[in-house]
Amino acid sequence: MQWAARQHFHHRSALMQTWGSVLLLIACALWVWLGFLLADQRDMYCYRTMSSVCEVDTEVSKQLTVLGISAPLSVLGAGLLVAGSVRRQTSSHVFEVIEMQKSEERSREK
Repeated sequence: MQWAARQHFHHRSALMQTWGSVLLLIACALWVWLGFLLADQRDMYCYRTMSSVCEVDTEVSKQLTVLGISAPLSVLGAGLLVAGSVRRQTSSHVFEVIEMQKSEERSREK
């Protein structure tokens, strides 16, 4: 019974880590896309009146949308990845402690 519960716990932890990694990869792609959107200067135009003024005609709403999607994905992905890693490490530590206690009990009985 303990083995099945441990396997189920490890499977759920690995699933959390996998989802965290996938979300971080998606967020990374969105951050790169946002970088390209911000670096794109093709839409800049200048006009002269009394002084030379240049304006950038960008799609700010598109950039804010990409930022608004990528930031929560980054936080959620990092949280899932860390939580899954901590769960796996804590689980293995607890089972090592249990095995050490059982070993000590067996040595005391002899």
